[in-house]
Amino acid sequence: MEKTINIATKVLVVALFTMYSYSHPAYAQTVQADVPIPYKSLTPQVESTIENTAIIALRHISQARSDIHQRALAAARRELAEAVRLMDSIRDNLSTSPAKNFIEVARKHLEYEQARQVLHDLPPIYASLEKVSVYLPTDRAKTHLDRAKAHLEKNDKRAADRELVLTGKSLIIIEVEVPLLRAQQYVTKAQGYLAAKNAGKADKALMSAELRAMALYNGVNSPLTQAHQNIWLAFRNYSTAKGTDVGAYLKQARNYLGKAAAARSEAGKEEIGTLSQEVAKLENTLATEGRIAESALKSALEKSEALAKRTASYYSAGLSEAETTLGGERSLIEARMHVSFAETYQVTTSEPDKAIRELDTAVSYLQKAAGSKLADHADRKKIRSIVSMLQALKANPGKNDATVQERYETIQEELSGIKLQEELSDLSQEVR
Repeated sequence: MEKTINIATKVLVVALFTMYSYSHPAYAQTVQADVPIPYKSLTPQVESTIENTAIIALRHISQARSDIHQRALAAARRELAEAVRLMDSIRDNLSTSPAKNFIEVARKHLEYEQARQVLHDLPPIYASLEKVSVYLPTDRAKTHLDRAKAHLEKNDKRAADRELVLTGKSLIIIEVEVPLLRAQQYVTKAQGYLAAKNAGKADKALMSAELRAMALYNGVNSPLTQAHQNIWLAFRNYSTAKGTDVGAYLKQARNYLGKAAAARSEAGKEEIGTLSQEVAKLENTLATEGRIAESALKSALEKSEALAKRTASYYSAGLSEAETTLGGERSLIEARMHVSFAETYQVTTSEPDKAIRELDTAVSYLQKAAGSKLADHADRKKIRSIVSMLQALKANPGKNDATVQERYETIQEELSGIKLQEELSDLSQEVR
């Protein structure tokens, strides 16, 4: 009986994947056609859907607030239920959704199947990653999936599960999913307050949800996100020797970086300006010599990703990048960016002196975060552990192997698990 169920499950997975492949002809046409692709993480159709859905969800949230002020709490609950449904649909319609769902299928099978049986779940994941690689970098996800496969072959289910989790995390579309998660968290808090008939706190939570819904809309269209997308397209075309549009993509990226810098005060302007100069240098070298160092192009890609993530994190946290007072959450955001820069200098371009500088800066921000009034004992313990890992990397900045790369991945994972945002923390305590 169990064997029959397993066979049926495998057949269903293959059937679903086949249906997915043939029901998305736009993907196939895009892969086959050797033409410039205008977006990284989102197809034009998906981007438009996300924007429209975010606006409609925002409308329902604002209507819920109106209902609350009119004491129509039942109507407010209905509006929030619809907002939740719409926000869930955004995540379900992302280009990465099939791969993530196949990953969850494999993780479920790990709970009750033999490790080698779960190997049969990996081909659909690999194929899904290949499809979305047209729009976003999947190298890191593929690396984790390769590791999961190796662990399954060794019958190490626990290690395989961890790598599958990291595969999924590598596919997070930061400009969409981070503000989306925060918006959903605040709507959930508001629903809890409404259930407790606490209209005032529900309205306060929904004010924050509105900010995050707008962040979702703005994040997709931010100049830094657009710059990152164009640098990715330049890297993709150059590394695969497919396109002649690398210079055009670099020029577009530089223009977007200029817009991003112009929209800022001092905060973040230096890093954006430095990256813009690096992109201009790549553009000039390509035009005069016909080739550029792939590591330099990859460095620009990684830095643009770190800067885009930084902006998305500020959007979703409801913080201003121009603020001069360093709160706990702001310090964590800055630390994450500098850890990313350090990894680029140590792993990608082999510049140990610059890696040390970025590691020191990251440690400084983490120490500020640890001193925040919002940091509890557990937070400070995690931060001390992260600082120790950063110091270990600093002790040998010229080392660049799989262990170093895994250490950086662990640090980023640990950092993402620390939340020091005052507003959400307060709401969490109140609703319990």
